[in-house]
Amino acid sequence: MKPIARVAALVAFLAFALVAPPAQAEPENPLVHGSVSVQLDGAGKITGSGIDCGSDCSDTAAWPDNELPPKNRLTATPYPGWSFIGWTNCAPVNGKPLQCDVTYSEFDAEPAIARFRDVTAPTVRINSVSPGQKAGDRVTVDAIASDGDGVTKVEFLIDGQWRGSVFVSPWTLEMDLSDISEGTHQLTVKAYDPSLNSTTTENWPIEVDHSGPQVNLNSPAPATNEAAPRFSFGSPSADFNSAECAIQKQGEIDARTSCERDAWYSEDAPTEGAWEFVVVAEDEVGNLTTVTHPFVVDRTAPDAAFTSGPADGSVVDSGNVKYAWSATDGLPLTQLCAWDGGEEAPCNGSATRGLTAGTHTFQAVITDQAGNETVLKRTVTAKKDGTIPDPDTDDKTAPVIKLAAPKQKLKGLGKALRLNVRCSEACSGKVTVTGKRGVKFAGRVALSKAGVAKLKLKTSAKVRKRLKKISPRSLKSRPLKLAATAVLADSAGNRGKASLKFKVKG
Repeated sequence: MKPIARVAALVAFLAFALVAPPAQAEPENPLVHGSVSVQLDGAGKITGSGIDCGSDCSDTAAWPDNELPPKNRLTATPYPGWSFIGWTNCAPVNGKPLQCDVTYSEFDAEPAIARFRDVTAPTVRINSVSPGQKAGDRVTVDAIASDGDGVTKVEFLIDGQWRGSVFVSPWTLEMDLSDISEGTHQLTVKAYDPSLNSTTTENWPIEVDHSGPQVNLNSPAPATNEAAPRFSFGSPSADFNSAECAIQKQGEIDARTSCERDAWYSEDAPTEGAWEFVVVAEDEVGNLTTVTHPFVVDRTAPDAAFTSGPADGSVVDSGNVKYAWSATDGLPLTQLCAWDGGEEAPCNGSATRGLTAGTHTFQAVITDQAGNETVLKRTVTAKKDGTIPDPDTDDKTAPVIKLAAPKQKLKGLGKALRLNVRCSEACSGKVTVTGKRGVKFAGRVALSKAGVAKLKLKTSAKVRKRLKKISPRSLKSRPLKLAATAVLADSAGNRGKASLKFKVKG
């Protein structure tokens, strides 16, 4: 290139270099970007620069890299019923416990945590107690509990002693009281929240009762011959609620049916043997009392027979006459003897009496514990001065007979009807008493001389059953009317008759 051209090119280059803009240079102090985050533990509010939240929050900022990261001053405000505990990952401000300074970070830093604590105790009350103010071996308690932070546990206590806990609603617990002594105890319930605040209810008095109602059998028969035995029981217990009864063979278990105290309970007992009457009584809180009464069903009369003494219809000398007999039965026996239809008296296997001239009767009634009877009876004629008495053929006058009925009640008729027969001379014959509802009594009279025969007329089992069906109350307004008739003859064969109408009340 020519020298002139080289100079021109250099001048042009220099001119371009002076006119062209220089290249872009980086700033001397670049910016750094970072953030802060806040987290709450409990119920409250956090505020700060760019932060105003009641839940997790955050804020961002930028600063030159030659400067320290900026800080954000946070303020904690607890909600009502809560208190502020403190900060984590945040620098406290001296003298201001509710505030702290958190530094922005360009990296993922741990959040600043504000911790709040629930200081309000739960509310709790006993809603119901079942079966009530009185309980037996078990009681069910229902409580109502609530808290702003939730209820974590409800405890149930008796006399301050823990009996059980429930951890989820419903707050209901069935408590075992079998080891609690009888008497009045105090029931309480205690509720807890997550912060372990607790509230205990006021005392709820409860009476603990483990004893069943008292049961007394009303004179239960040890043995019976009835087709449908009946029993009754009473209870003086104020908390008596209900009862069930059964009449069953011993060794068997029959279904029980409802029964009432002081009322007859009856069931069929078709076979003889060992039976039992069972009462299961319950009180108001479910305590039970069981009473069992064993008894015997026996419908077989005692085995009895004369072993010595004059034969029936024989003639004997005046003076002492003795009869002896044997009697056996599986049950205890009662023996009653009577001479000439007079009043019965206890005897035991033998009886002796001095007889005057005339006709005489002897009767022994052997009764077992179930009410079955065997009657031994004989009639003899006693001689006078060694001769056999003959009827007085010149006597044409009938004996004068009078009847009288002692005052008696329906209950006594089941055993015997008492009737007095007066005869003006020695006489014998039959007495019959009848009434409505199929009631009938009959017996014989034999007087060796003028006087009064005090009779106890017994009746059949069928009639006794009818008598039991008559209510004593009904007899207060409508007494049982009875009619007695006596037809007696003297030794000459003259017959006299007497009648009597009388009433029996309850």
